[in-house]
Amino acid sequence: MASDSEDDGFKATLYASGPSTEGGRIPLAELARIASEMQATLERLALALNGSQIKAGRRPREIVDAVRLDFVGFERGSAVLQVARTGQRSWDDDGLLKQSFTTLARGVKALEQGEPLPEAFTPQVINGLRSLTGGIGAKGITRIRVASTGAPEFEFNSGLRKALRAVSLSLVESEATVVGRLQMGDFSPASLLCRIDTYAGSIQCGFGSEIRDRVLDCMDQLVMAHGIAEMQPDGSTIRVLRILDIGPIDSPSSRSLDDLAREQHVAPLASVDELSGGDIDGINDFLAAISSVRGDDR
Repeated sequence: MASDSEDDGFKATLYASGPSTEGGRIPLAELARIASEMQATLERLALALNGSQIKAGRRPREIVDAVRLDFVGFERGSAVLQVARTGQRSWDDDGLLKQSFTTLARGVKALEQGEPLPEAFTPQVINGLRSLTGGIGAKGITRIRVASTGAPEFEFNSGLRKALRAVSLSLVESEATVVGRLQMGDFSPASLLCRIDTYAGSIQCGFGSEIRDRVLDCMDQLVMAHGIAEMQPDGSTIRVLRILDIGPIDSPSSRSLDDLAREQHVAPLASVDELSGGDIDGINDFLAAISSVRGDDR
């Protein structure tokens, strides 16, 4: 690893291991997902550490620049990804970046040991880490070890993914179950998104690689999905649902006309004469009353 001098700047190395990295390779879609989620997590931590509110829209440029990393190298082995801060130094040099990495390492350790999380681990940071670890599984990447200059080493693995699921995100997120038709699936490793159309509207959903096949089997069906819901400010509308479990709902099938006819003892007509019935009691009195009203007896 490179020296921690001011000239060299901040550097970090990500060691990805698992079946999909054998031979010193890594799927491009997975590389893009890891890189984007890692960068977004650092930005969220930097905003929280700087006292800025995390909200939709453009983030403060100086904060984003302070933690921006560039991909600078790839080594064979498992899959060794090298990132560094190579751009122009901002107002705090590498201070905020190192602080963000250190806080991330502390938070990962706290999650693994069931300890209180750092104050900067906001619900948005937790949710981003859930997305980052969502692709970790036995068939792909099993773990990602992160070593850097100026911050403790930490690791993303299946244990961390389980710990993240157990974290309660009060007010911002809550468990929810929705029923609707599953539509619009994106099953690329970098996305894993779908949409559920309910009676109240459409809900955008994400899911982990571990239930990818189950979601695929449920496409275009009526489903019941359970997961962690990120709520709108009104507290009653789901903005995004992170699906943890999903299954199809059996819907009643349409019955044929022949089945309905047999059930009601109805048979086809053999003749038009069958439409005429027998004598109706009081029909003559009824017709006479009508004639009287019309004045036919005049």
